[in-house]
Amino acid sequence: MPKRHKIEITSDDEAEPAQRREAGEAKAAAPDEQARIGQAEVTAAQQGAEAFNLEEQLAQAQQRAQELNDKYLRALADLENLRRRSRHERANAARDGEAEILLEVLPLLDNFARAMAAAQDSNDSEALMQGVRMAYDQLHAALARKGVRPIDAEGQPFDPQYHDAVGRLETPQHPEGSVAVEIQKGYMLGDRVLRPSRVMVAVRPSDKKK
Repeated sequence: MPKRHKIEITSDDEAEPAQRREAGEAKAAAPDEQARIGQAEVTAAQQGAEAFNLEEQLAQAQQRAQELNDKYLRALADLENLRRRSRHERANAARDGEAEILLEVLPLLDNFARAMAAAQDSNDSEALMQGVRMAYDQLHAALARKGVRPIDAEGQPFDPQYHDAVGRLETPQHPEGSVAVEIQKGYMLGDRVLRPSRVMVAVRPSDKKK
């Protein structure tokens, strides 16, 4: 015999409570979902605000870096201008110093010219000697005004700081190790050696055996 299937029929009255339960559960779940959506929106807004603040800070930092770079470039340009100006001023000072020295020397040429003219007209060697002596004294005076003074060498103990030995000289007239002969006069410029004296240094005469 064929099997019989049991068919259950649910009436509308029985289905209605189930529908109400589902609706109630959906209504109860709605506030939680809305809260989650609201929290997500708040979080998104906060993240957007933070991103905006970071972008603003980055823009400010870039602007500050540009300002510092501009200041650096201006300072570098000012320094280079200062260096050029300093070099120019030093060059001018050197030229002024040279011109001042030349102005001191020019009168010496005048005196030499006068002395030679006087000696030629009169054939007087004494006049020439006087003119040369005048120019020599004038040159010494001009150098002294610049702080130049001669080094006292002959008869002094040899000092390599002030003397340049070019040889030795056997002589009983000077103590051994002293300057026997000054070959070229040396000069000081203030406390600095402008040119050392070139000298011969005295040594004790050797005993000659017969």
